[in-house]
Amino acid sequence: MAEEHYLKLGLKNIPTKPIKPNSRNIMQHYSWDFAQQLHYPYEDQQVGPIYFKTPRKAQLFGICCEGIPRQINYLIDEAYFPGKDANTVISILDHFFTHHGLGEKYACLTADNCVGQNKNNTVLHYMMYRVLAGFHDNIELSFMIVGHTKAANDGYFGLILRGYRRSNIDTYEDLVQTILNSSVHSHNTCQPTCNYGGSANSQQLIYRDWSSWLLTFFRKLPDMTSYRHFKIIKNKRGIVLLKKTIDGDETEVQLLKRKVPFGKNRAFRLPSKIFPKGLSLERQWYLYEQIRMHIPDERDKDATCPKPNKPKPKK
Repeated sequence: MAEEHYLKLGLKNIPTKPIKPNSRNIMQHYSWDFAQQLHYPYEDQQVGPIYFKTPRKAQLFGICCEGIPRQINYLIDEAYFPGKDANTVISILDHFFTHHGLGEKYACLTADNCVGQNKNNTVLHYMMYRVLAGFHDNIELSFMIVGHTKAANDGYFGLILRGYRRSNIDTYEDLVQTILNSSVHSHNTCQPTCNYGGSANSQQLIYRDWSSWLLTFFRKLPDMTSYRHFKIIKNKRGIVLLKKTIDGDETEVQLLKRKVPFGKNRAFRLPSKIFPKGLSLERQWYLYEQIRMHIPDERDKDATCPKPNKPKPKK
């Protein structure tokens, strides 16, 4: 079905190379969200002793292109995960649009309504940046009503969890394969985010300090959590159109503080990089002493729970 919908978009098959942003006169609807953490090692008949322990963790962040339908699932091992903040979300979104977007001019986006107003503001600033930089002509962003947390992503996550619960998983590579095997017709795909295969090197996820960088150009929208629908149009430079409800009155607010260095076909410097801290020494030793014993294969033991290079810290 995914291939069939790609044909309707004028593509011969599922793209294997990135499509230039803002190059195709189409509209695409995307939604995104975090899923629950996945733990590994994991067995479908989970043994008792590991039940009360904390195996290695991986975060799952899905971005769904609902018109195809297809979801890119970012699998982020705990050693490479900086936290569920705005910089992480925007870094993933930026990677997605660069490597997996369909080149649409008009994007319609749906996301869970974050409790933190600052997080929503930063996401809005990033969408404004994309339009001003010429990566999209128009963007509509809608946050779901507070308390409503189910979206298209949850169907794809459900397929992954169904396969996960029926699998024996000892390594990160096993998790990647579980996601790929969760749907028969490539509705679920996986984007590894650590040193996994050649594609991870060419499409490496880079975390950046988007929050601070965007604040130098855009104002915060006061009382943002009371609005749910936002529209950014290239012909209204720096202006966001706001609605509290889909049928409500529209309000215009100017967010632009100053002249921006980015624009269509203009080179500019991106925000500074953020580097994940990796596993703490205490966590490394915990995995080695408490989790390694539950992995049968020696190579898998070394991949998931290697012996730390430094002595165990004293309590």
